[in-house]
Amino acid sequence: MKKFFSLLVLLVVSFMFVGCGPKEKEVVDDVLYPEDRAWTMLEAKHESPIEITMWIPNSATSSMGAAIGELANLYNSYQAVTYPGKNISVVVEYQGTSGALNTKLQAAILANNNPVISAVGVSSVPLYEAKAVDLRNVFTYDEIKGLNQGLLQYSLYNGKFMLNPYFPSASNILVANKTLVESKGFTLPNPQDIINSPEESTWTWDEFKRIVKGITTIDSGNDENSVYGFASGSVDPIGMMFQQGGKLYNDTVTDIEFDKNDKIKTGLEFWRSLVTEKAMRNPNSRANHNTIITSEFYSGKVGIIYTTSSNLITMTKKANEGNFKIEVLPFPKQERFFTNQGGSGIIILDNKPKAEQEAAADFMRWLTQPTQVAYMCAQTGYLPVNPKATNEPALSNVYQEYPVMKTVSNYMIFGIHSPQGKAKAAVDSKVNTYAKQIWSEPDKSINDIVTELIAEARYEIEANK
Repeated sequence: MKKFFSLLVLLVVSFMFVGCGPKEKEVVDDVLYPEDRAWTMLEAKHESPIEITMWIPNSATSSMGAAIGELANLYNSYQAVTYPGKNISVVVEYQGTSGALNTKLQAAILANNNPVISAVGVSSVPLYEAKAVDLRNVFTYDEIKGLNQGLLQYSLYNGKFMLNPYFPSASNILVANKTLVESKGFTLPNPQDIINSPEESTWTWDEFKRIVKGITTIDSGNDENSVYGFASGSVDPIGMMFQQGGKLYNDTVTDIEFDKNDKIKTGLEFWRSLVTEKAMRNPNSRANHNTIITSEFYSGKVGIIYTTSSNLITMTKKANEGNFKIEVLPFPKQERFFTNQGGSGIIILDNKPKAEQEAAADFMRWLTQPTQVAYMCAQTGYLPVNPKATNEPALSNVYQEYPVMKTVSNYMIFGIHSPQGKAKAAVDSKVNTYAKQIWSEPDKSINDIVTELIAEARYEIEANK
């Protein structure tokens, strides 16, 4: 009991945004931070007790479910102690898969029996534009600027700041067998140099290809004995466009942008060349390729693998067992670096009584404080939406044991506001499928693939408006 109340006092004290994190450039986003707008903060009145419901995906026993359940319990205890008889209490309800939650939430909104606060997937944000509270009524500009700006990629839609990206589960990254790379005579870039001076970094497509080609050693008699410099199970159309300073779609995904220049062609040519120049195996050359390349990375048959940050704890353990060192890097740039985000975030819905919205805002602000963010990330491996959480003992201890996790968190400064629209999920799927023809149909010209990509992407956008 004494330990519990000590933690409770710590949480109360930590209510203010304090601490320090990775240095970011001054934010000058006029859309997110318009100077000519005034916002009315949602503040809990604490005039009477109030209960609100929160929906999240997964189950109460999942890492995410257990963590948010524990945080809700701590918040409820804090409220009961601080505002006895006039406290807010949060009930967490678990909805299974993200898809199931999404379907149920949209139906509940139509029936006006939805919760006031809910998690939603980052790709689903546009679906809730009409009913979501603008979170600039919850956080001040300074508080938003104190968040990891790179994790706000999907938070803003049509000028409305809708999503607190509280559950960013993963980012696509490169993991290198540093020991193997250096044994071949190559030097990887220093992550902190990339973070501090991205414009000056020499970690480019060309440098990456030079290294992975140099690592590759082909055994013509038995390819199972070959060592490849790189391995991936997929191509990355979104990333390769951002890395060149372009993008696939307009901001609302109502039209394509990749038909206006040769960046899509250049990107596909680069990814195809990694196979044709023997830097990586063709992902279409064998079944279960994605599973096999992970095992090959652990056994020293792959130098650098394209994976997600959700695998880093396991990869660190495997590297320790295999007596080799790993390094994490962003995918190299052409003009700029880009780190993506996945997972989900939290929205507040405006069709519930004002008192419930105010209570939800209070809970959201509390969740986003460093101590609570640190707890969530330590339990789940998520990326911290509040960079100051990295200084909290709960998370700093994890980062001390798994330092690559902190490095990936710092790479999120390279996040870019992403196009958002109702057609995005469908058109992304189609673009990814057709882009893989660079490997499944190696004799098909890049020009022909791009022509098909343009036609299919336009069709999906029109069909999903």
